[in-house]
Amino acid sequence: MGIRDRLGKIRPRKQGGAADVQAMDVARYTFLLRVAPSDALRQAHREAFATLSSDQSEALFLRLDHDLPDGLRPPTAEPADLAQAAFSAQLLDPGHLVRILRRPGQGVTEGHAAGSGATPGGALLYAHSLLASVAGAVAVSPAVTEWLAGFSNSPEAAQVDPSHFVRSPGGGTYGSTLARHTGVAGD
Repeated sequence: MGIRDRLGKIRPRKQGGAADVQAMDVARYTFLLRVAPSDALRQAHREAFATLSSDQSEALFLRLDHDLPDGLRPPTAEPADLAQAAFSAQLLDPGHLVRILRRPGQGVTEGHAAGSGATPGGALLYAHSLLASVAGAVAVSPAVTEWLAGFSNSPEAAQVDPSHFVRSPGGGTYGSTLARHTGVAGD
């Protein structure tokens, strides 16, 4: 059996049920962090943080207080203060906010060592963190609804479901852009 035969038999492993929904929410969230304007992101985070339990708000406050430099830390665990600090974290380092939210547990030292990305029960690591809750709430916020229009053709969508077709910023596919620049067809 040749390599092409073996590669043809490889199929992406599907997640089941709630894990699929959580993975898609996280993908939408990372997409929104990349494309939505700052005012819409702040509003969506205020709405999302208002839905957190008091324990979750406190855990997020501790994370942001620990991870952000002086001047960017939230003064309180109120949704507006947390949203401003979260936005500052994203501006400071794109991806930093997702890393903060992805850590499981409530203490600032818990969850720094990540294993395979899954728990023994098969749930994704972020299922035990704030990321799934925040991502789900932000993704349904009216403040960012219009920015989700391009999600289905985004790299974030394709990472969760490889059947999504990624388009380049110019409107063509990445393969057709490659062909234009190199003469090699990529589609």
